[in-house]
Amino acid sequence: MKVIAAVLLCILINYNQAISRYKTCWNPNQTEGRCVPIKLCLPLHSVLVKSNLTQSEIEFIRNSRCESDQSNETIFACCTSDKDYNRTPDQIPREDSSLLPDRSICGGASVHTQFPWLVVLEYHIPKRKIVINFCTGSLINHRYVLTAARCLSKSFGNLVSVILGEHGTIAAEDCRNGSLECNGMQRVEVEDIHIHENYTRGFSEYDIGLIRLQREVAYTPNIRPVCLPSTVGVQHWKSHQEFTGAAWVANQTQIGSLVQLKFEATGVDLDSCRSEIPPWNTLQESHLCAIGPKEVDGCIWSSGGPLMAFQEGVWVVGGIATFGLICIPNITDFYTNVIYLESWIKQTIRP
Repeated sequence: MKVIAAVLLCILINYNQAISRYKTCWNPNQTEGRCVPIKLCLPLHSVLVKSNLTQSEIEFIRNSRCESDQSNETIFACCTSDKDYNRTPDQIPREDSSLLPDRSICGGASVHTQFPWLVVLEYHIPKRKIVINFCTGSLINHRYVLTAARCLSKSFGNLVSVILGEHGTIAAEDCRNGSLECNGMQRVEVEDIHIHENYTRGFSEYDIGLIRLQREVAYTPNIRPVCLPSTVGVQHWKSHQEFTGAAWVANQTQIGSLVQLKFEATGVDLDSCRSEIPPWNTLQESHLCAIGPKEVDGCIWSSGGPLMAFQEGVWVVGGIATFGLICIPNITDFYTNVIYLESWIKQTIRP
């Protein structure tokens, strides 16, 4: 018996050491695990070899899969001690890709603005009794805007509405202050907000949120959605990926006027990103790092704005500005990696 116990202990130690070298992930039960080849995950593999799997087990394994940078066809899954959902079937979220536009609709520039999905977020500050712009978002379909979770926290104020089709011109100021639509702009009130359940303030791994609008927004030449990565089959970002960032920022020469900021950026691997600034050594796979050129940079107002890649002829949102670009040239900035959390988006949106 002692020999058997020793062998089992040795196997367990080797197993734990093998698992620990893989990246951190969260399974469908929001339990922290490691993204490993599914054959190395004893709990999930024990389910796979069963002769009859339940529908819940099938769904759980399918939703436990995680992306791999490996060139082979090895299936990776988020490995924990869980073998199935710890919720009842009606509580299990289902991804719904049918609510998202295809590449014939999303990710195309317009004649008036290069990024017609860029959205201005408006907040009501009770004590000041004014509406003020703090954050940026990206329209992803007729009803939802993608932004940073921090832009939806009460510390920013009461999010009341969004502006779409903004041109960034002083002439459009009357449109922003009035209730009527003009110059192709629309102000739409907010119906609901969704903040990722694992978001915490600070260097959170889950700085992502969705805004549900009170009504469907019709697409126009000035108002179009951006594509999500899966629309064109993007599963991971290549080393030194070229990105373009966009946001609304305050015009320094004209108070109250907004200017559309555009800048080029290059992806930086997470290890380099972690070592650059000590607080960033906690960055995880849900983060995306990129560095822009010296001659242009953004400011804090770009929180929630998109970091985009031009793929297959359309613009794809790859990252969400989290703390915002901090106005310091040639410094690596970090974003929420949309690929890593796209499943959450699809599970959250509804008709």
